[in-house]
Amino acid sequence: MMQLSTAYNRVKDRWWALPLVLPFLLYPITQYLSAYVTIDGFEIPFLYLNMALITILTMIYGFKALPGILLCLFYRIYPDRGLEPALMAMLHYFTSVAISCAGYYYFTGMRGRTSFGRYNLTWQRIFWLVFINATLFLNYFHAELYLGLFGIHETMMYISPLTARTLINYQGMLVGNMVGLPMLYLVIRSIRNPLYLVKYFKKIRHQVADDLRLPELVCLFGSLSLLTILMITPLNHSLPLMNSIYTLTLLLPLMIWGTLRLGHAAISIVWWVVLIVLCDHIQSFIPHDANYKLHLAVATSSFSAFSITLTLLAINISRQRALNLKTQRLMHIDPLVHLPNLLALEADLKKNTVSALCQLYMPDLELLGRHYGLLMQVQYKQQLALYLAPVLDRDELIYMSSGHDLIVRTSPLHAEIRIAEIYSKAKEFRFIRDGVKLYPQIGCSYCIINYPVGHLYLLIGELRTLAEISLTTHLPVDLRKPSSRKVQNQVKAKVDMMNQLQRALELDRFVLMVQPIESKDGDRYHEVLLRMRGSNDELILPDTFLPLANEFGMSSSIDLWVLHKTMEYMDETRHLRPNQRYAINLAPASICRTDMANHIEKLMIKYSISPAQLVLEVTETDELTNNIQAEKTLKTLQHLGCKIAIDDFGTGYASYARLKTMPADILKIDGSFIHSMNASEIDCKIVQSICELARMKNMAVVAEFVETEEIRHTLYRMGIDYVQGYLIGKPVPIDCV
Repeated sequence: MMQLSTAYNRVKDRWWALPLVLPFLLYPITQYLSAYVTIDGFEIPFLYLNMALITILTMIYGFKALPGILLCLFYRIYPDRGLEPALMAMLHYFTSVAISCAGYYYFTGMRGRTSFGRYNLTWQRIFWLVFINATLFLNYFHAELYLGLFGIHETMMYISPLTARTLINYQGMLVGNMVGLPMLYLVIRSIRNPLYLVKYFKKIRHQVADDLRLPELVCLFGSLSLLTILMITPLNHSLPLMNSIYTLTLLLPLMIWGTLRLGHAAISIVWWVVLIVLCDHIQSFIPHDANYKLHLAVATSSFSAFSITLTLLAINISRQRALNLKTQRLMHIDPLVHLPNLLALEADLKKNTVSALCQLYMPDLELLGRHYGLLMQVQYKQQLALYLAPVLDRDELIYMSSGHDLIVRTSPLHAEIRIAEIYSKAKEFRFIRDGVKLYPQIGCSYCIINYPVGHLYLLIGELRTLAEISLTTHLPVDLRKPSSRKVQNQVKAKVDMMNQLQRALELDRFVLMVQPIESKDGDRYHEVLLRMRGSNDELILPDTFLPLANEFGMSSSIDLWVLHKTMEYMDETRHLRPNQRYAINLAPASICRTDMANHIEKLMIKYSISPAQLVLEVTETDELTNNIQAEKTLKTLQHLGCKIAIDDFGTGYASYARLKTMPADILKIDGSFIHSMNASEIDCKIVQSICELARMKNMAVVAEFVETEEIRHTLYRMGIDYVQGYLIGKPVPIDCV
């Protein structure tokens, strides 16, 4: 059987195989399904499908179809009309089809052989294969009739073809090509390859509206069947109004309804069947009176207009559904890594009552990405997912999470064994870049969840935190274990704090505090400190919420709020304290913004604040991801007249190295060196060395955490310019100074 199938596939498209057999097989069928009417003693086609058959054979097989078409036409015409009419019929069939197909393929190329329903080919097919084809064929046919080349129509010699009969004939050919081409294409392609029929029914299923239900389908086909039956019923029934040419107008809204709900593939078959039935029973709803020709012309024009309207509408509807489906698929795919994303995970969890989620966490990808670029991170995740594929079952998938995580959804059966197998396989993976093997650390955590999952993103955050623990234990961490509860609580606390931060920004629930900074000669200014009001109006210290603000990308918004409120207060109280000065902290994310200096300048102009009244404190950390922009921002602020202070110097990221290039006017020594300097010779030497370095850079020095008189005297002897701490003053609300 396999050998027979292989042999058939090898020879089926030879000119002596299907191209030769199909015309003889299908021509009698299209001849039978075509409809004819008699006008003035002449039989003319009302629905002509033979032309569509010859056109579609030429479209699919090209010149290979020529022998079969010519032999079939000769065989069908010669016995009844003779040699000369048969030759002329072969000539005008071949000429019209050849010209129309040549023009069609000139503009479409080989892609013109694809199935019907393609939006980009629709107008080319209507113009060349329907309109031009029918026009050429009819012109050749009437030219032959006019010259008497058809033996059975001698009475039509030298008679003008511009009659109602010609119009009906022409519109019947248009309708025949319009509905016959896609249906005959389906038949021939299914004969060549029966699997195409399966593909066509899949296309029908995809094009049908998602919300179509059986009651609506029954109502649609019931209405259509009832209207068709009433129209083709003999004239002696009790509803003579249904046997009227005007009843055709009722078909259009029903067919449009079906088109909107079913799409092109299904409605083409429905309209083809309805049209053949109606044309076969044309005498039932076309009254044979004095206006018979006019009724026929109206009917053919209605059929042709309906066919074009339904075809274009169906193709547009199907195209729109295909685009929507493609958009939905793209929404569920990460555009960089090309793996399913969290939206796809959420959709898949709905289809599976119980699932196990495994989180693979690779924090080292951030560092590797800085050295090798983003492409390295993308390729690593893609190749790791490909490497893990053999371990996964068919219904288990890998999803792209935010950051440097991958999530694997697996079966909950034997979850611990499956996760251990996946984790072991992941740790064996080696990524080769420029001949170097890279194997970042991989943490693993997992849990079993039931649908519905109302807290998926919170759950993923908990899994990531547990995966960080796995980096040290080198074992998968189960979220269900009691030891994981502490981590879960920490994640929930983070989320709660993030919500409080958002509410604080929206509702102004921050509080400005100030702490004095004083010099030996009595010069004083204040550092602005921030507190946040909690749910019970308690004051939350910045050490609690600022790290989370940095983590969630809210630090710049908080800095702008502090700048705005501080300058607003300075403007309101300038008559009481005209020379007040304030030091305001800026987060690393703020000074890395390209528009931060512009924001600060606009605020100073708005509130008439002198730049000399502001000291902007910056902490030197590894979060300064854009050092060039940070230095540019600080230099711009210095040029405006603001003072720049480096906060917590001595413990920051590469403090001494960056001090050479970082623009600053003030150096604030971290309090960890100050509060025990009288008891620690090392701390004392460090503070002394920082003072000497600052003097070389012509920078003022501020010492933090000054809590005793002895420490203050020691600092002043070293040459410290300003001191700050509880000895000088504790933080108080800004309006209490």
